[in-house]
Amino acid sequence: MRSPRFTILVLALVAGLLVPAALPAPASAAGSFVDKQVQMNILLLQGYINTQAEKNGFVYPAKADVKKGGALIAPVWPGNPWTGGTMAPGASRGTYTYTVKADLSGYTLVGHLSKGSYKIVGGVPKWLKDERDVSSKAGLALVQQYVEMWARAHAGDYPPAEDVAAGGPVGLQPGVPIWPQSPWTHAAMTQGQATGDFTYAPSGGGSGYTLRVHLATGKDWTVSSSTP
Repeated sequence: MRSPRFTILVLALVAGLLVPAALPAPASAAGSFVDKQVQMNILLLQGYINTQAEKNGFVYPAKADVKKGGALIAPVWPGNPWTGGTMAPGASRGTYTYTVKADLSGYTLVGHLSKGSYKIVGGVPKWLKDERDVSSKAGLALVQQYVEMWARAHAGDYPPAEDVAAGGPVGLQPGVPIWPQSPWTHAAMTQGQATGDFTYAPSGGGSGYTLRVHLATGKDWTVSSSTP
């Protein structure tokens, strides 16, 4: 008669044979885990970008600045979990693509995964856009006053477009204490197509003009005048 100990040993061996061996995790599961690391690193970059922009009046970093060793302040630069190296701009998995608007008012950050991508979009908050649009309108109203001053001093003739600038004849005429600044660049308002820029167009014969300032809404705010 076999002992109870022998019976228990046999049962244990049989149970061990019936339990399947642990299988390695499928590649898809491993890829998903590493992709999560890529997403976390993109969120870290987003934090650096937003923090620097807030300190600079919501002017976002230039494209060339967002890389290791660039002007972006990043205490700990993220790595590429797929290669074990530094996370860098690119199009392969574990890299990122950073694009910024021409006026540095918004950006798109895309992390490249094993399949697909992880996209983040950021920009100036609406409340600040509204405030800056109000400032842009106030600046244009001041430019309008200087244009009108010029006309009164020149027998009702309005200045040509090239003269309406901070360093031009209109900006340097007597009675102009200060030229308005763009709330976006914090420099003198200039004629151009960027947000906060203005355009000035005299009518035929210099008898009138149209002034427009470009707002964050994508629309222009317009003032115009003409002599009788």
